[in-house]
Amino acid sequence: MVADYVHVAKIRKSRGQGFERDLVKRYRNAGWWSYRTGGSSAYLPDLMATNDEKGELDVVEAKAGAKDHLYIDWDQIARDIFLINGFKRYPNRRIVLAFKFLSKKRKGGVGDYERRALREYYKIVPEEAWERLAGQTLSCHYERGCPVLPDYTPPFKVRGRA
Repeated sequence: MVADYVHVAKIRKSRGQGFERDLVKRYRNAGWWSYRTGGSSAYLPDLMATNDEKGELDVVEAKAGAKDHLYIDWDQIARDIFLINGFKRYPNRRIVLAFKFLSKKRKGGVGDYERRALREYYKIVPEEAWERLAGQTLSCHYERGCPVLPDYTPPFKVRGRA
């Protein structure tokens, strides 16, 4: 039974890492410089992307999954706030939350899935909302998105726009 939980955890982690790698490629194809960082284990965001010509910095927390809700804890956003405050060279600094809902949703038993449309949501955590959101876990829903945060239009094509 323990082996099953370990296997599921590895699958979840690989989904997230695959989404991060895909985001890096999409930013690069849009002419940005981007890379995956160490993530939570290195006390860093999932990825960073910069556009020196436009003076833009995106610090991205990426979540991918097959459930109806995806979550980002405030401690991840708090470390992103600390990080972007060290990059004053970029006049346009953003904390971007990227959510990817996979095209299959687990229904119950092992290997039991239902098909659905792939959806991606991109949200910004604006500086004026930091104090109001402090300590909260932010969630994004497959159907409703994340209405408490403004949308972000990334510099690349968004797949499965709801």
